[in-house]
Amino acid sequence: MLQTEFSNGSVSPKQKERKIIVINFLQTLPVREERIEHPPLTFTVREHSVGWNFDAAESLIRTYDGYADGFAFSGIQKHLGVPGAYVHHPAYLRLMRMATKTPIYVADDLREFFTEWTLKKVLLEQPQIFFKKKVLFQVATASSSLGQIAESGAEILAADPLMISSTPVRLHGMSQIRLFAKVLTPFAGPITFNLVRPARYSRKQNHCSTLGNWIKEADIFVGFGNIIAAMESFEPFAGKILVVDHVDISTRKRLEEAGVAQIIDFVPESAVRSMPESKHFPVLAAVIDQTRIFENSQLGFSDYLLRWLEQTKVSPKPLKTSRGIKRRCAFIFHALTQKDLWTVPSTKPFRRAPKFIRDFAEDALSNLPCLYVGNLTGVVSQATGQEVECDFYGFPATPRGILAMKEEYLYKRMIQCAEQARRRGAGIIGLGAYTKVAGDAGVTIARKASIPVTNGNSYSAATTLWAARQMVERLALISPERVGNRFKAKAMIIGATGSIGRVSSLLVSLVFQELVLVATRPDKLIELREEIKRLSPETKVTVTTQSSSEIMDADLIVTATSNQRGSVLDIELVKPGAVICDCSRPLDITQEQAAKRPDVLVIESGEVILPGHPKLSFDIGLPHPSVYACTAETVLLALEGRFESFSLSKQLSLEKTKEIYKLGVKHGAKLSAVQGPAGIITDEQIDRCRSLALERLKTWQIGAAS
Repeated sequence: MLQTEFSNGSVSPKQKERKIIVINFLQTLPVREERIEHPPLTFTVREHSVGWNFDAAESLIRTYDGYADGFAFSGIQKHLGVPGAYVHHPAYLRLMRMATKTPIYVADDLREFFTEWTLKKVLLEQPQIFFKKKVLFQVATASSSLGQIAESGAEILAADPLMISSTPVRLHGMSQIRLFAKVLTPFAGPITFNLVRPARYSRKQNHCSTLGNWIKEADIFVGFGNIIAAMESFEPFAGKILVVDHVDISTRKRLEEAGVAQIIDFVPESAVRSMPESKHFPVLAAVIDQTRIFENSQLGFSDYLLRWLEQTKVSPKPLKTSRGIKRRCAFIFHALTQKDLWTVPSTKPFRRAPKFIRDFAEDALSNLPCLYVGNLTGVVSQATGQEVECDFYGFPATPRGILAMKEEYLYKRMIQCAEQARRRGAGIIGLGAYTKVAGDAGVTIARKASIPVTNGNSYSAATTLWAARQMVERLALISPERVGNRFKAKAMIIGATGSIGRVSSLLVSLVFQELVLVATRPDKLIELREEIKRLSPETKVTVTTQSSSEIMDADLIVTATSNQRGSVLDIELVKPGAVICDCSRPLDITQEQAAKRPDVLVIESGEVILPGHPKLSFDIGLPHPSVYACTAETVLLALEGRFESFSLSKQLSLEKTKEIYKLGVKHGAKLSAVQGPAGIITDEQIDRCRSLALERLKTWQIGAAS
């Protein structure tokens, strides 16, 4: 538990003016004073910078003991080392014993609390941030973050010999750090801690040059704000992630000007106004404990701290976008037809083989593991500047092979692929095509995989309906009038009570004046109608179990069925100029059916152009630089730092569909190619469809096919 160490002195519990004496062991500066407001208390904070002069510190304690309400020690820690090999500071206990009336706040435990809390939040947002990265610790034996970062898969380096004795030796790994800590143990006492004077060597040219070179060779540097602030040059931090206990405003500005990629500091978003950031933890401990005393709380410091955090809503600082540091994700896809299997050099000979040999090869290939195929680079958020790289893994199986597999076998293969992606640094993996259809649509894989999983269905639904709306607008055959934000037009959802159908119905109700819901179960239709009326009370909603009764004047038809038994609609009854958005898998509208009505626009999905200058290292079957919406969902989550299993199961969430759409807008994703039964829909096809529809509408009669 957290503890604040102080002696049993006399404090005026009802006094609203409190005096805190800060003893700064890191600097030698003139005495300065500032005020902190933390209603109902006001704190006068007087800082004495004594450097490493413990005699001066003792003199201050004797002078202010009983006069001040608290001493806050800045720049001194209880001990150095790692568990099992600690060197305790010899002057620390002597100073603690000197104050008999006024409590002393060192706040090592409070610092460790916020370190652990912040790093947990960082690892939740960027799970792979330390994985296989070279992480250099300025003084590993004094760092409260060493354990968490080491457990995250980092390659640990430490500059302890350089910082402690100016010996230019860099430690590699936890075993060398433990050995170094054990070597220090026999010398515990004034000698060791006389060497460990913060910033003792910070301005020595040889020392700075050596440390600077080590920082350049590392990916991440873990240090102490006050020691870093004393460095003459910040040039080595260019492009690096800096993990630091705190960093003052001027130092932060210098680091950013030097091109630091990201700063992760443990000072929380404070509810205490005017808190001096460089001494935040010991002063924060004093403020919290003095408030506890004022309130005459019966809680101990640890329990009071937890209540204070809840009441003030103090939390770790939000993780800012990294500059020049790529986030990584991964995506699994597979061949959609047998022909697609023969596109790589090693399988091309099968193209002209007899059918039974091709079928045998298809079955054999489906037993191979996922293979790394290539990557997507150059994706950069327009909102934050964050860059993401996505690795692609090919599963050498067709839909027929995937659907024929036992679910447990398929799950095992996908989990193995996720582990492979994790080893390459991916923080999340997306499922494509039938890998997200088979089984429970990612639920089991997400539960067992080492990184989060998303099936991409939320953004697929959002972009498909986005594309449908765009096509309706491009054809321009409906009334230009609007009823509020809604088209003065009619939409129909076939399969409305299914997962995709329900979300489609809710979304379409927001943009169309009239809506027809079609499904086989009347009870479910009535439930959905009531849900839509609550969401969109202005929309006229009709329910039916037969599409033919309402289809002839529908301007948009969305099919979202699990139909396996023939056509769900008679395309000859569809209104000229209507848009049919086929969200079903397998598809409801075949290429042959669509070809019968060139005056009707049939679309299957909306593809996406991601922000920045995206470049794929291989062909995914779309015009460059388009990607599938399910791929885009994975990349957008990585851009946002949302490394979480977002879209899972076959049940779509309206909230998540809207949320991922908004993330796409935020980061600059745009609708790209719109897929139809015969491939990408061109401008010529749209113009021809409009022309044919206008001609046929002249004789079209509602209630009878023309």
